[in-house]
Amino acid sequence: MPDYDGRPDEGTSAGDVLLWVPRVVFYPAYLVSEYLVRRPLGYLTVAAEQGEWIEDLKDIFTFGPNNNIGIVPTALFDFGFRASVGVYFFYDDLFFPGNELRLHAATGGIDWLRLTIADRIPLDGRAYVKLRGEADTRPDWLFAGIGPRTLERDSARYRARSLQGSLTLHADFDAFSFVEAYTGAKTVDFDDVCCEPTVGWRVANGRYPLPPAFDTGFTAYRIGAHAALDSRRPRPARGHGVRMELFGEHAADLERPLESRWVRYGGSLGGFVDLTGHDRIVSLALWASFADPLGVAEVPFTELAPLGGDLPMRGFREGRLRGRSAAAATLEYRYPIWAFVDGTVQVAAGNVFGEHLSDFELDLLRMSFVLGLRTSSSRDHSFDLLVGTATETFEQGARPEELRFMIGTTRGF
Repeated sequence: MPDYDGRPDEGTSAGDVLLWVPRVVFYPAYLVSEYLVRRPLGYLTVAAEQGEWIEDLKDIFTFGPNNNIGIVPTALFDFGFRASVGVYFFYDDLFFPGNELRLHAATGGIDWLRLTIADRIPLDGRAYVKLRGEADTRPDWLFAGIGPRTLERDSARYRARSLQGSLTLHADFDAFSFVEAYTGAKTVDFDDVCCEPTVGWRVANGRYPLPPAFDTGFTAYRIGAHAALDSRRPRPARGHGVRMELFGEHAADLERPLESRWVRYGGSLGGFVDLTGHDRIVSLALWASFADPLGVAEVPFTELAPLGGDLPMRGFREGRLRGRSAAAATLEYRYPIWAFVDGTVQVAAGNVFGEHLSDFELDLLRMSFVLGLRTSSSRDHSFDLLVGTATETFEQGARPEELRFMIGTTRGF
């Protein structure tokens, strides 16, 4: 093409060169997500829009003068745990404008039951008080030991029955920034289950010591705070920015308040780059958490610093990694699939360690790889699909030891 303006062509910038790094790293994941996830979902969403499926579903599951009441069936399958089915109920503007009632009931059999109720009471446009209660009993919880060198082959099952309630004061002070303080109580007891390797059986065979508080349970009063500071702006602004989160909690076992007290604290720091200006975002996030006893008793094992599940290192199932401290770094590529569906590809490295990361070594790190999608239209109820894998430590050979597949609806209240 003729040079009409007489100006030289722009050279390749450092930013253009650096953009090739995430492009190369994520190219295999891009092929999978593009041809096995995004395109099939694209055809499905076009059919849904043309057939007005969303409106039909709203007519079926919501009612009330402004569709402010709804009952939605739920189901969740997380490979390695029992599948569950349930019902999610919401009632907006209950008794007065802005009041939001949420309820979720689920079951995975007569010995797997959970009921969660929450009510958000608005104080103004940016603050609310939340009352929350939950009761559950499950026989399929996972435990594999404490510390960085635990093995998948030592995994065992146990039953936990818990009852908890809390009061939270939450205030938003920017688009994605908030601060909240809470207080509440939780009682938990544990025991073995039959027909699988149990925690008691593993302990009897010398695989690891009895987990702290497994034989006694605990009734904890807790008080804590959680804050997030985020520089990103809502759409249509580009998704560049930095996010920092901090949390802390003090708890005491009311049955042994002098002997059994502990604190949990930690935080995360992440940076986000929008590659195209259309929410195709590469991020790097660092995470650390700690659990310290304040009395002579050890921290109950379910209150230790965890990884996996819904936390960083999502290729591990919930309960697989527990320690006095935890650290992880996650590189993620997130991209839009539909108006309210986001895809994600994650690569993470980390592990749990002893007191204050005292035994941290690069050879003790594990890897986690995840591909998934999540609906983003509601903070209280979402559909998730996740496929992931995780490895042993580098010291143990870094061989894949776990495959995680999860599909279904999850609650966020």
